[in-house]
Amino acid sequence: MIKLLYQDEHIIIADKPSGLLVHPYWKETNEKACLMKMVRDQIDNYVYPAHRLDRPVSGPVIFGLTSEIIKEIQFNWHLANTKKEYIALVKGQVEEAGEFNFPLKNEKNVTQKARTLYIPLAHFEKTTLVKVIIKTGRKHQIRRHFSRRCQNVIGDTKRGNTELNHLFRDELGLERIFLHCHRLTIEHPMTEEMIEVRSPLSENLVTVLKNLGLESKRLGEILIEHFS
Repeated sequence: MIKLLYQDEHIIIADKPSGLLVHPYWKETNEKACLMKMVRDQIDNYVYPAHRLDRPVSGPVIFGLTSEIIKEIQFNWHLANTKKEYIALVKGQVEEAGEFNFPLKNEKNVTQKARTLYIPLAHFEKTTLVKVIIKTGRKHQIRRHFSRRCQNVIGDTKRGNTELNHLFRDELGLERIFLHCHRLTIEHPMTEEMIEVRSPLSENLVTVLKNLGLESKRLGEILIEHFS
């Protein structure tokens, strides 16, 4: 059963778990299981994805009940009042807030503007927990931006640090990327009211932070301070 964070007669916001495709990509896989089909079967209504999260990444995904609704959502997707806020664990010590503002190339080798903001939340021996806000929506944007600055996202098997990935997998039980969309804010495509949904950190990510020495109380305080 997929957790639904918001539902009305126009849109559905589902909480995607790590490891699940948003919708099938016939060029990449023959898998039949995907979030879109699971939500469709759960509400007994066809749904259209408004955007995507990479397979290993977790968090809110918006679906429209009609293709017309999707066009409205996508039209507003890059406006200032749309906010996409992530939590990530990255390599090294991120001492202060900053941004990555350099272009990335897409699958067609076209250069596109890309902007990622970040704020350090907690420091550990070899890593930093950060809040990430993306101002553009390029493929693998967060992972690529941090990787280019040698601050790889932990658990990223494609652009990550192999030694740290093995350490976190073997000693801390992290079997996924530590990248999670924690809060999503959008303007409703029909009513124009602002909708905010939050997706709690999964139990396995919380366990990793506890094993690093971050107490539950302190984690709660951090989330209240930076996501309220």
